[in-house]
Amino acid sequence: MWTTSLKVESLVLDTPSWNGHPGLQMTAKRYTAPFSEPEGLTLLFAHGISAHKEQWEPTLQRVFYNQRFKAKHHRVREAWSFDWLNHGDAAELNKEKLQLRPPGNVSAAEWGFAIASFVRSLRTKGRRLVAFGHSAGAGAIMLSTKEFPPSRSPYIAIFLIEPSMLSRELWMTHLAERELAMRKSMDAALRRQHSWSTLEDAIAYFRQIRPWSFYDPKVLDVFKMYGFRTVSAGEGGEKTTRVVRKCSAQHEAFAYADIESHFEGVEQFARICCTTPLHIVFGSKQDYIPSYFQDCVTNVSEGRIPASVVKIPGPGHVIVQEAPDALADGICVGLNLINPSLHPASLYRL
Repeated sequence: MWTTSLKVESLVLDTPSWNGHPGLQMTAKRYTAPFSEPEGLTLLFAHGISAHKEQWEPTLQRVFYNQRFKAKHHRVREAWSFDWLNHGDAAELNKEKLQLRPPGNVSAAEWGFAIASFVRSLRTKGRRLVAFGHSAGAGAIMLSTKEFPPSRSPYIAIFLIEPSMLSRELWMTHLAERELAMRKSMDAALRRQHSWSTLEDAIAYFRQIRPWSFYDPKVLDVFKMYGFRTVSAGEGGEKTTRVVRKCSAQHEAFAYADIESHFEGVEQFARICCTTPLHIVFGSKQDYIPSYFQDCVTNVSEGRIPASVVKIPGPGHVIVQEAPDALADGICVGLNLINPSLHPASLYRL
């Protein structure tokens, strides 16, 4: 890997109102490298539940590096990574507005709407956009495409990394299993320890439990650096400082109940796959997501036709965190398949 770090620019983006709620703010980071290519690709990244935008950094760093000597149209111009509106830095920025909503009431659909707003902005004018979503973030990316006609997609390709999308029919077929899995995920989020005396204590705790025990050391370092904040606890002269995660347990837990976004994402897949290349990356270990999720998003008989399917040996559902280098290598296989003549529709707004 090269020794020069990526240049990182932090931004706060306003988003439109959603279903009568005032628009929230979306935190983002823009990454460029010394060898960024002006004619290259602009990559957009959306994380999964309980994660944050910086967890993509080990993966996107290797993607930059892998593509540096490719043809100009396959190199990377820049990368953007976004926080879900109640995760990461966005959770603190939106704290007051989020308190006016029911817990966890920030769906993947709303996040997708916010991403679509960014895609329409002048920041993306002339860019060749490629979008990436992991787990529930894959649903957000898919739902961002609902804001555009299928024939005028803003993306020249989309990569769905271990997507957690499922058709309504398959959900109902496996209803008892899916509801049990959802309850277990919610209960696990709410039962976990939520505050610690020091950051070191917090990391020591997470090293012992799934899925954090699977994390690549590079991603665990990123989690340690960006996944926590400090709060004051106690009253009067007994106040102390505690360390907590930026994404609250309540927001994480209720995100697992956002099943409608999974259904809508699958429906949108079939609508756009013939006009926008959809690449899928799976891990070979089926730990959190049963095989019928994979079967669903690759079911050609139901109109879901992926441009490519890559399976990475070793990691499971948290592939972004578990195997960032192998994931980046798999992503680059798909990037090199992108037609150099593809350009997105001109959809930016003034």
